[in-house]
Formats: sequence, structure tokens, C-alpha cells
Amino acid sequence: MAQPKGALAIDFDGVIADGLEECALVTWLGVRGLDTSVPGAEQLKRVPGEFIERFRHIRNYSRLLEHFVVAHLPMAATVDSQAEFDVLLSGLEPEYVRDFTARATAAREWLRTSEPDFWLDLHTLYPGMADLLHRYSGSVVVVTAKDEGSVRAILVRHGLKHSVREVFGECGRKAEAVLDVSARWGVPVEHITFIDDNLTNVRKVAETGARARWALWGYGTPEHRAEAERFAVAALDLSEVVRLAPVAV
Repeated sequence: MAQPKGALAIDFDGVIADGLEECALVTWLGVRGLDTSVPGAEQLKRVPGEFIERFRHIRNYSRLLEHFVVAHLPMAATVDSQAEFDVLLSGLEPEYVRDFTARATAAREWLRTSEPDFWLDLHTLYPGMADLLHRYSGSVVVVTAKDEGSVRAILVRHGLKHSVREVFGECGRKAEAVLDVSARWGVPVEHITFIDDNLTNVRKVAETGARARWALWGYGTPEHRAEAERFAVAALDLSEVVRLAPVAV
């Protein structure tokens, strides 16, 4: 009988876990500053609801932590295309973006290590994700813009430490990561299933020959759906995750 082989390369935020409030909080603190004398829960309460909604809106267009800085621009609330978002981002001074990213990362690290229960409670798994990782146990690589330490802490919290073999954290070149895994693990790239809610990432990884799937339950817009249809991108509904399994060869 053929043995199941293959690997699962999967995004984290918006695919495995929902951490929107945490991302909004560290984005706020990346500009406004972290007050370590104030508990995390109180700092979250201080984030204006208007800002959280603006962040929720621009999250649909973001791939990396540094992109979240756009949420601090009032005009971000009316962004209605990827091109418009990209224009806003490119208009910011590189030094400002780098400073924001460093401060947001530091705030995340402080919350994760100083108030682990509060921080972990801001992350919930999407239905079916734990079972999916267990089915591919030992052959899962998380390829994400989130830092590796945060990803591993959340995986441990949900009993998934041993299911994930490797984490590519703060990854902006996911196609290269998939090819690297294919080479080092000895898994043909066509036997790697890649799942991401960012359409650009899915299209680039599809070019490697991997079985790339666009996660419909993550962050996306009607514009992205139209683009996916135009380029015949393979989409994946959350209800279909239960049927995913390693390829048999």
C-alpha cells in the first residue's frame, strides 16, 4: 500500500489562528509607545475602537508587520484597493516604518513574555486547524510574517508543539521558503500543500509547482476575489480543510 507522503506549508495569522486584537494592539503601541507599568488588558482597552476598525480594514491588504503602520493614517479607513494601500505605504519614510516595526516587535515580545496568559488568550485557532496539523504531524512548516517565538508559544498553548516541524518566522519570501523545505526535507515540491490567505503569496508559491491554495476564511477583499477568479487561483473554504491530507505516492 502506498504510504502518505508530502508536507504542509501554512501561514499563521488569518489561517491557523485569529489574532486580530493582538495585532491591532501591537500596531497601536508601535507608534504610541508601550507603558510597561500598565497591564496589557488595560492597554488594549485604551486603544480607540475607531483605530481597531481601521486596522481591521487595512489588515486585508497587509502581508508583513511593517505594513500595519498604515493603520495610523486616517485616510487608511477609505482604502478600497491594493494599489491605493501600496501608495500609502510607499509614501511613508523608510526610517519611520523601521522604527514602527522595531517598537511593535518589542511590544509584542514584552507582552508575550511578561503577560503570557493575557497575550495567548488573544489568539484563537480557526475550526479544523488543530486536526489539520495533527494529520500532517511532523511534516508541517509554518511560513509566516509573525516572529517564530510567538508562533511556537501559541502552538504549545494549543498542544501542537510536536505537529510542526519547522517555523519560518518573519518571512517575506514564501516561495523561496517552500523551495528550501522541498530541498532539505527531500519532498518533491508538487507534494507540498501551501495555504495562505494572502493572494500574492499564493500566486507566487503556485509558480514553484506546489499545491497552493488561497484560504477564503482569512483576510481578503472583493478585489482579491475578482483577481483570484481572473487568474484561476485555487481557493479553499474552511469547510474543506477536513478533507485535506498528505498525498499518497
